[in-house]
Amino acid sequence: MTTARDLLALVLLLGATVLGAVWLPATWLHDHLVERDGFLAITGPLADDPEFQRTLSDSAVEKIVGDERVPGWIQERLTPLAEQQAATLTGTEVYATLWAATMAELHHALFTPGASELDVDLGPAIDRILAPVEERLPIDIPRPDDATVTLATIPDVPLLPALSTVTPWAVWAGPAALVLVVAALLIAAHRRTTLALAGLGGILAGAGVWWLGARIERIVPDAIDQAMFLGPVVQEFQLHFQAAMTPQGVILLGAGALVMSLGLVLVGLHRR
Repeated sequence: MTTARDLLALVLLLGATVLGAVWLPATWLHDHLVERDGFLAITGPLADDPEFQRTLSDSAVEKIVGDERVPGWIQERLTPLAEQQAATLTGTEVYATLWAATMAELHHALFTPGASELDVDLGPAIDRILAPVEERLPIDIPRPDDATVTLATIPDVPLLPALSTVTPWAVWAGPAALVLVVAALLIAAHRRTTLALAGLGGILAGAGVWWLGARIERIVPDAIDQAMFLGPVVQEFQLHFQAAMTPQGVILLGAGALVMSLGLVLVGLHRR
């Protein structure tokens, strides 16, 4: 009977270790990747990236000058004026709104099964560019009938839709792990040893969290974090994930070491 109780306690501790290792990464992914607001909070500062600014402004200029209704004789004057105004687009409310819409569309594309195109409506940006341009030209420039452009093709990431289903429950993994540890201590015949093993489980869980944070760049496939347009966004998430998980893993590891030490001390005192 004693052996059976200790075996059951060990099984509970193994479950607690797994839940403890999953808890912090899954919670972070839910709050900052799966949740739209968290996603936009991380991608918002990327609006200041020159490459992203150039991508959006150049796409708007191409839409303007590529319209067949624009007379050929005016394009020579239109192009430099449009490029000049496009350079001032960043920092405006129009650009901020455009960037937020682009990131919202990207978030939707990432959690849609299968590869999908990242389409963005540049209509407001085109109006903002052409308004001052038309003051310096003798004619009004026609707006494109369809101001939508495809910035990139977002690859299929099958793991993300699965994450969106699982991670809402991640917040309960930590409390569930604690409940399992308490249950193991109550069931075990050798509670001091079980306490030491619980600490070892905390060490393993913390090491797993630390390892995942430190190695996240190697875990994410190059097809994702090197993809056009998407790549820099993914790399930003990797940096934030690493910055969050590495210290949290160390804290969890330290807490496990403390509990394990306490258990070993109690075992030693009991034997005396």
